Amino acid sequence: MATAATILSLRKKLVAATGAESPKPAEAVEILKQLKTQVVATDELLRETKIGVTVNKLRNNDAKEVADLAKELVRKWKADVGQSGSKKTTTAAASTATSSAPSPASAATPKSPTPKAEPTPSTTVASKPAPATASSSTSSSSAPAAPLRRQSSGGPPRTHKADGIDFAKGDEATGDKTRDKCCELIYDALAQDSGAPSDLILTRSRALEAHVWKQNPPPSGTAAYRNKMRSFYLNLKAANNPGLREDVVSGEISITQLYEMDPKDMASEERKAENRKLAAENLFKAQAAAPQQAETDAFQCGKCKQRRCMYYQMQTRSADEPMTTFVTCLSCNNRWKFS
Repeated sequence: MATAATILSLRKKLVAATGAESPKPAEAVEILKQLKTQVVATDELLRETKIGVTVNKLRNNDAKEVADLAKELVRKWKADVGQSGSKKTTTAAASTATSSAPSPASAATPKSPTPKAEPTPSTTVASKPAPATASSSTSSSSAPAAPLRRQSSGGPPRTHKADGIDFAKGDEATGDKTRDKCCELIYDALAQDSGAPSDLILTRSRALEAHVWKQNPPPSGTAAYRNKMRSFYLNLKAANNPGLREDVVSGEISITQLYEMDPKDMASEERKAENRKLAAENLFKAQAAAPQQAETDAFQCGKCKQRRCMYYQMQTRSADEPMTTFVTCLSCNNRWKFS
């Protein structure tokens, strides 16, 4: 099993191999294969190395082999974390039951009818270790503390109430019910599946609320303040967007950067891919100003290899660029375009 230092080294190489400037898909594939064979994921290991965040971002990589390996690796690590959580719970429960149940031998053995006698010094010394042994077995069999990432083990999400935080009290309380409520919502969104200390999440949530308040002072900015806080809450709490929460809590995305981001920039990688697909489909379907379509056999469908097609042309770019031709196969309804 790879150590945290080894995983951090592989993560650094993986980031370099998948960079936008000089991507190296073959090298990235080799690193992902090493991670698959060498890493058995746990909550603590993923939080310490952040390798899960890095690999999760590669699920929509342009290189298909890299994207497929990243998806497979994410599924494997989720299973690893689930198994490790269930094993801990089962072991703790079994140990507790064993320590609380009476020994079969002691239960079956009847009490000795030997008359009472004054204990000698040697007898007293011999009889004292028994309570110590029972005490040590009880302490060693106690269940470990529940992990902060409660959703991975099927528990409820982490909240400010579970962490014992009251935003209306303390030196940093705003004194405004609306602002305190916004701080609570941002804290709950950031903390729901995080293993970070509560003080760190508290600092991030207060800093974000204070920055939004400063940029939208009342009374003119009240509506903008509420809209901004609602947008941040909805994007941060999204179940399929753990990467954004992780980056905000860790500081990789600063409060100022987060404030300047549009909702589409805060979306998860899966949502961004869906948006790009929808934009492409909408462009293809934008035929309001298109000329009359004509049937032709000049094009061959790449899907069914037939030549019965309909086509039309549109000027989708500047005037000095060639027109874009949109083609639809009449046999299988496959569509494509070219310039």
